[in-house]
Parts: sequence; structure tokens; C-alpha cells
Amino acid sequence: MSALLPVQRADTLLARAPDQQWLVENLWAAEAVGIIGGEPKCGKSFLALDLAVSVASAQPCLGHFRPVTTGRVLLYAAEDALHVGASGWRESAPPHRSTSPPSICS
Repeated sequence: MSALLPVQRADTLLARAPDQQWLVENLWAAEAVGIIGGEPKCGKSFLALDLAVSVASAQPCLGHFRPVTTGRVLLYAAEDALHVGASGWRESAPPHRSTSPPSICS
């Protein structure tokens, strides 16, 4: 029967953890999976969108955090209809971003 979780003896572990690899430097780890959480209307959706735009455009996230790896991005934001998100982007775009919403497909 296979174990549900891998088990490794402590004496076989690396003496030092490998260096951290970043997708967006000092903000989001490469190959990371996470949740952006917080109070309502505190900017969670715009942080997620800014992270995605940064990786897709090679521009710093929040005007500060450099994307280490760039490429195509899929952002699944299931909270609003597309027109609501686009109008919200125009009204609340971070100062370092254009007020035009990013293109959905290219």
C-alpha cells in the first residue's frame, strides 16, 4: 500500500534548503500556489491582476517587484462579470499602470 504523503528520514534531508526561486522577485515564489486574502475592498483582485500583468508584460508588479520569469498568464477571477472588472480597472488602476484594461486574448 502506498503512503499518502512522502516520508523521508531526517538524516537524508539537505543540510541547507535550496535557494528560493522567484516568479516575481520577493513577492511570489516560482511554482507557488497561494491565496490572496484580506478584508473586502482592500485590493486583492487588483493585486492578482497586477501580478498577472507583470508576468505577462515584464513590468514591475506594484511598480516595484520585478518579474523574474515572464510569459503567458491565465487569471481566473470568478467574482465579477467581465464588464464589471474592466470598469473597475479603469476606475482603480494602480498609478504605474495604464487605465486601459489588459487584453483578454492575444
